[in-house]
Amino acid sequence: MSALQPHNPHTPHTLTHTQMRVINRRPVEVLPKPDLTTQRLIFRLLLPNDEASFIDAINRDRSNLRRWIPLTHENESDAHFFKRTMIKARIQNVEGAAWRRGAFIDTGPDEGRFVGMFNLIKIERGLEWTAEANWWVDADLAGQGYATEAVQGMIDFALAEHPVGLGLHRVRAQICSDNPASVRIAQRCGFTKNGARDLLEINKALVAHDEYECWAN
Repeated sequence: MSALQPHNPHTPHTLTHTQMRVINRRPVEVLPKPDLTTQRLIFRLLLPNDEASFIDAINRDRSNLRRWIPLTHENESDAHFFKRTMIKARIQNVEGAAWRRGAFIDTGPDEGRFVGMFNLIKIERGLEWTAEANWWVDADLAGQGYATEAVQGMIDFALAEHPVGLGLHRVRAQICSDNPASVRIAQRCGFTKNGARDLLEINKALVAHDEYECWAN
């Protein structure tokens, strides 16, 4: 080991290779690791800089979305709704009570574009491990197969054994009969109507929903 040499202000200072690498580094955005990918999509927790694209997607189809999913509370801004959604997803993820993810286009000219929200809520692990699925998609991306791809990926992940997936036995979906697009998506992804019906409160209105279910093999 060489002895420590005194500093000589007249001697040119030479940086080591490691020091140069540190100096030349540029700050990078650290994204949460996606726990699910499909052919065209990645799924991850929402980040603060997703706010604009999240709100834009809501604004493009607000009237329809309000018929089928709970949106903002009374006098709540879209920005607050986004933050509430983001925080709830993180808390419930830690608790294991829900899996709420935004889907984003993985590659190509639209890489990084927000597609929609895909959620597994009410996760229960008792004699039977179950969850309830719901989703919504940016209306500008309708008809391109993203919703079906995302729901199928989410269900495959939910029903896959640990450590690949969540190891659930059954996934339910409550769908309005006047939401034929979601009915078609559910049926393509292996859901079948089980005959149960329920009234769910959506934006202060009671709306009839049919229950669909999908079982692990």
